[in-house]
Amino acid sequence: MSKVLILVGHPDLSRSKHNAALLDGVKDLDHVTVHDLYATYPDFAVDGDAERDLIAQHDVIVFQHPMHWYNTTPLFQQWQDTVLTHGWAFNYEGRRSRTAGKKGMVAVTIGGTQDQYAYEGLVGRTADELLNNWDSTLRLCQFDIQPVFKLYGTDFGVPHEDIVSAGKQYRALLASFS
Repeated sequence: MSKVLILVGHPDLSRSKHNAALLDGVKDLDHVTVHDLYATYPDFAVDGDAERDLIAQHDVIVFQHPMHWYNTTPLFQQWQDTVLTHGWAFNYEGRRSRTAGKKGMVAVTIGGTQDQYAYEGLVGRTADELLNNWDSTLRLCQFDIQPVFKLYGTDFGVPHEDIVSAGKQYRALLASFS
């Protein structure tokens, strides 16, 4: 059974409706570990060695966060800088990294609607385009890249049944890694 690590980069998970709902859908899966970065590192002093050890113990790494100014959250950026280091997560010499072959997946909640994240929409770009930084990071680190899980419209009051449905879809997706 594949062990799944969900790295959650939400600044205040206790006040989150959407990221928390996704996690509620998977919290009872035995092969899933949820790691709340903001709860673990409120001072942003990320322990790179501990985080690398945690990654080494898992087969699937999920990077879950709300889209923050078309990117990830500040602590997640700090986490990337501290943990995904040259020689461990990537190299320029073509050698196999320590993350090579692990499945890597991004799960993101997005304030705007899918229509707003279109060329004709308010943002003028798709969410996938804006998340290309994750694709490039996972590619550099030699992850087996999985499709992005997206929940749109979180600033516009996603209906409760849609949130529950997203939690079930997330669960089914992560259960498929077992």
